[in-house]
Amino acid sequence: MVDYKKINATVFYSYQICPREAWLYYHNLSSEVENPWLALGRLIHEDSYQRDRKEIFIDQLLKVDLFRGDLVAEVKKSSRHREAARMQLGYYLFYLKHEKGLEFDGMLLFPKERKTERLSLTKELEKEIKKALEEIKKLISQPKPPQPKKIKYCTPCAFREFCWADEGDN
Repeated sequence: MVDYKKINATVFYSYQICPREAWLYYHNLSSEVENPWLALGRLIHEDSYQRDRKEIFIDQLLKVDLFRGDLVAEVKKSSRHREAARMQLGYYLFYLKHEKGLEFDGMLLFPKERKTERLSLTKELEKEIKKALEEIKKLISQPKPPQPKKIKYCTPCAFREFCWADEGDN
């Protein structure tokens, strides 16, 4: 089994969208701090659900956005990356169960869209998370990041210039 204690939530989430981005984050290559998409996400996160308990750090790997009663909640600016958000929240639930002996259900919150989605850590989801952790372990052990691959999420990505500098504007 993968030593998931070295894979933080940002790396896990990024892997679901772009393995290259996950490799860059794992190897401490930070994205552009002033990226407007990142700034918007931070603003939505800070302004949403102000009365709920926020940002619980767990073992310097996971940052749970908030708890809603007995639910672990993850706030996202949109449902565009819903599947990646679902896997990230599943990773939180998986980690809490296997590392801390705590079993929770989760909830994805998309405040801008006024949507919520409940999530339980099923056997199938655990299997998906274990598989993703194995794949991430192989990825991050490589000496170089994978070659960039154009996907529909490149345009707003904070690493866009890093990946596509020789190709001019994207």
